[in-house]
Amino acid sequence: MRAARGFFSHFRSRHTGPIACEPRHPSWFTEAVARLLSGYQVARVAADPPMAPGGDAPYAWEGLAYYRLHGSPRTYWSPYGAERVEPLARILEVSTAPERWCIFDNTASGAAIEDAGELQELVRVGSSRPAPP
Repeated sequence: MRAARGFFSHFRSRHTGPIACEPRHPSWFTEAVARLLSGYQVARVAADPPMAPGGDAPYAWEGLAYYRLHGSPRTYWSPYGAERVEPLARILEVSTAPERWCIFDNTASGAAIEDAGELQELVRVGSSRPAPP
C-alpha cells in the first residue's frame, strides 16, 4: 500500500485532471484501497470481465465513472450488441458522476466500433444534451 500511496501522490502532484485505475489483482478490491484511491481522487474502473467481485462497477472516487469493456465471454473478441449496450447507456445517463467514460476494448474482431456507435446513439437519444460536433 505504501508504494501505491507514493505513486498516486507523485502522479496527483503533477496532474490535476481525472485519473482512473484498472486493477488486475483481487487485493485491490478492498475498502482500504478504495479509501486510498478516493483520497487521491482516483476512480476505480468498472471492467468487463471483472477481475474480482464488484469489479464491474465504478468505485472509489465519485468524480469519474469509467467503464472499460474488454469483451465477454471471449476477451477482446466478443461483441456486446444492443441487448448489452442498452442497459449500460441507461446506467451512464443516470450516473451522478460529473464525468462518465466508456471504452470498448473488444477490438480484435472490430466489435468495439459498432458497440461504441450503438452506445453513442442510445445516450444521445435518451439525453437532452446536443450531439457532439
